[in-house]
Amino acid sequence: MVEDEAFIHSLPSEVLEYIIGLVSPYNDLQSCKLVCKKWLEIVQEVVNKHQMRFLSSISNNNIHWETLPSSHDLFTTISRRYSHAACYYDNYMYVFGGCTSTNTTFNDLWKLNLTSRTWVRPLPTGSYPSPKACATLVCYKDSLILYGGWTQSSSSPLHQVCQLFNELNIYRLKTNKWDYEYTHPAPPSAAGHSATVHGHHMIVFGGIRRQLSLGQPSQEILCYDLENNSWFQKEIEEPKPQGRYGQTQIALNEHNLLIIGGCGGPNSVFNDVWLLNMEGPQWRWRELTVEDQEHGACHMWCSPGCKVEEKVVFLCRRPNAQQASSPHPAYASHYNMSAQIRGRSVWVPPVENSADRPNNRVPEEKNVNGNGNGDLNQRRQEVDPREPVRIHPRPGTRPSVRPNAMKNRGKQLEALKQMEERIQRLQGNAREIPKVKVPSGSQSSMSLCLLDISEALSKYRVRWLPPNGSYTNGRGSPEEAVLYSIVHGRGELIVFGGVQKFIATQATTNSPGGPNIVSNAVYFIQAPKSII
Repeated sequence: MVEDEAFIHSLPSEVLEYIIGLVSPYNDLQSCKLVCKKWLEIVQEVVNKHQMRFLSSISNNNIHWETLPSSHDLFTTISRRYSHAACYYDNYMYVFGGCTSTNTTFNDLWKLNLTSRTWVRPLPTGSYPSPKACATLVCYKDSLILYGGWTQSSSSPLHQVCQLFNELNIYRLKTNKWDYEYTHPAPPSAAGHSATVHGHHMIVFGGIRRQLSLGQPSQEILCYDLENNSWFQKEIEEPKPQGRYGQTQIALNEHNLLIIGGCGGPNSVFNDVWLLNMEGPQWRWRELTVEDQEHGACHMWCSPGCKVEEKVVFLCRRPNAQQASSPHPAYASHYNMSAQIRGRSVWVPPVENSADRPNNRVPEEKNVNGNGNGDLNQRRQEVDPREPVRIHPRPGTRPSVRPNAMKNRGKQLEALKQMEERIQRLQGNAREIPKVKVPSGSQSSMSLCLLDISEALSKYRVRWLPPNGSYTNGRGSPEEAVLYSIVHGRGELIVFGGVQKFIATQATTNSPGGPNIVSNAVYFIQAPKSII
């Protein structure tokens, strides 16, 4: 009978709101708005409550960790990396470049579909950026702006010469194309810097600059006009922050930004906070008072922060005085760019050689699509783009394979079998990374450290928040890591990649310092699920 039929509209509003609240907050929830006026009102209420619950869970340190299930297909899963660039735009998290466990670099672009929780690798046209790490990636309108970065000219410790880039590449989201932007004058080469967008300007601070002797960190402000395609340097009077790299830069509004932490070199770790006011012709720096530093985050030079309303979220162990004092010796030992590059090493901004050092060619196999242009031609003067990569011996050279090698089918089949087993092991390793777990409440797992910036503009002070009650890391918290990326999505934070800390990693692997310390795991920090 008609009167016995039931429809979803017949459900109480509270039940319907709960059901819609289980839908993905990205494309799916937006589609629900189009059903009818009642659903539109419910979706708006769901969005408001979802955001309030997320902010409350962050403030109260009552969070839920969710892990992206690993894929068995290596071609649809992003490679393990650290010191990559990442940003959020329109329901996707974009990731560019980064370092491998052997300090080689990528120039690939990936995007994580936050609705379907799947990785997608776009295949853009145009001029690809160089393979690099420690670049910045920011959003402006419907484009992604990539600036700077660092790489090594060789994977061999005996021939490594670091290279800094001044490339400015723009990825056009609508046309799926990379554009290389020529500017005059050209910007300085930089890596380990920070950048935010204010109006139609990209503001860049700090980092390692090529023109500075001995790789000294910069304390200067660079500005890029996104509309007029031009660079200029803003001179600001003292006082101003010391030169640094690895800092967190937070946009407060169109005219103000914060610089938090960073590192100035060996045994020089900063935990200060500076405010830059960009109103009027004369810009001004001001150091803010930092309260309750005993609750502050450690390793702020290699653990990025992310703004959530009036708080900045850092991920690390609950700090103590010993942890926050100086970089881990395993990191500090690499400031001289010595032969200790492999295994346990992670990126530390390089020390540039003198200006008269010979140019070293970049290995051709590492830049699959990049083309140097403009002021960057010097870094590839010895590479002829018209010359194909040689995969066979030149005429007249001794053959590398015996003429009768095809007859030895047994050895060939054995080699193929070994290669197949190696691929299977690689697939197994890729699946093992997200499964590395530590006991709940372990001191080596990551947890939230919150910096309250609500009074940064009014009273020129910020405050580290103490843990509420009995401090917990949250169920499913991953092992402590550094040099990862963290971006703010819709009602969640997305954490990707990085390097797991040495002590905890050695306890879970048979080869300390091996490639397994670099991760491609994705974690989502959310508010705990509720029921009715």
